[in-house]
Amino acid sequence: MAMSKRVTKAPLPVAEGEQRGQKLVKKAMALGAKGNKTRSLLMASARRLLDANSPLSLSAAAISKEAGTSPPTFYVYFENVEDILWALCEEITQDVSHLFDDDAFLRVDERLEDDALAFVRGYCAIWAEHGPLLLYRNMEADRGNKRFNQLVLRIALPILEGITERIVEVGLQGQAVSRVDANAEAVVLVSAIDRIAAALHLWPEESLMPEVLLRAEARVLTRMLRR
Repeated sequence: MAMSKRVTKAPLPVAEGEQRGQKLVKKAMALGAKGNKTRSLLMASARRLLDANSPLSLSAAAISKEAGTSPPTFYVYFENVEDILWALCEEITQDVSHLFDDDAFLRVDERLEDDALAFVRGYCAIWAEHGPLLLYRNMEADRGNKRFNQLVLRIALPILEGITERIVEVGLQGQAVSRVDANAEAVVLVSAIDRIAAALHLWPEESLMPEVLLRAEARVLTRMLRR
């Protein structure tokens, strides 16, 4: 008996998957003024649609209609809807750098509690502004989408570096802490803060007293960094 052949789609090579985001950035940089204006218009239109629609329900046609252009124009700038969502997520990386602008932030015992609370509130503010995109980013990263996982790392990197530096400076109970261990502690802390921020964004009415949770996070961070 002849066996039927099942045709399966070959997965993207790892290198190609990781490079798609880089290619998208390079493509945007190569655009002229008119092209950049159209690209920005499409991104702004997609962002507006996200206020009332799930990222999973967006289509090139809907984004083009919102922007007052045609679907063929959309495909000049983006290969698919995932590409434009990646580009929107990539822009968020600029919104976390300000958290550690002050070199004394989370370094002075007298203001440590206030700084810690400001930090967790600042992180939640990023989620309040970019919640739908961050949820989509996390979902794609959890599904194994490498370029979205790279965005998770890029957005978290300035925060992780800032907290790691401060843990190394303080040590643990008077003992020196290696940078590897300090970074691991920072990863655990920031991962927890990120997931709690996501939960507060998704279910603000069902969460266990948001302010109580934020203050608990701030206390944990304060204990980690108290000299």
